[in-house]
Amino acid sequence: MTTTLRSKVQAELAWTWTDHVDTLPIVDSNRLRSSADLLDGNGSGQADAVWHASGQSLADGQSVVYELDQLYQDLFGSFIEIPLSAVRAILITNTTTGGDGYLLVGGAASNAWEQPFGVSGSRIKVPAGSPLLLANTQEGWSIPAGQTDLKIEAVAGPVTFDIAVLGTLSTSQSSSSSSA
Repeated sequence: MTTTLRSKVQAELAWTWTDHVDTLPIVDSNRLRSSADLLDGNGSGQADAVWHASGQSLADGQSVVYELDQLYQDLFGSFIEIPLSAVRAILITNTTTGGDGYLLVGGAASNAWEQPFGVSGSRIKVPAGSPLLLANTQEGWSIPAGQTDLKIEAVAGPVTFDIAVLGTLSTSQSSSSSSA
């Protein structure tokens, strides 16, 4: 099977902030936007694979570990292995509304993938109703052997989340499939 991937990593923060001085309104209306279109491939500024899952549920204290070099997905009518060698972007959205449940991302007990976190053992909190976007669209974060596990844990209540990982396939393998 020959595949082509077109991808975009985009984030935006927009605001309109109004104040009054005497009787005159003062308005600061602006936005900060970042957008990168990635070409199909495994070079700088390119991606050739995406893995995603939606509606993932974890009970309080429960966790899941994703092995980034061995992700599997039912896609295109087949069960596909997606062996990533680098990550260009990860989007995790905590879709939980109400309650105190949040996600902790990172901190796997062994084989932890820590490239975007900067410090070994670091974790990022994703509160209810909030997204987390990590992106390195040019070179990506490598997935070294023995450092492949991304842990996501529910804390302080049950959590439902969506996740998408954009990256490049291992050069020794391409995505493989078998009939479902």
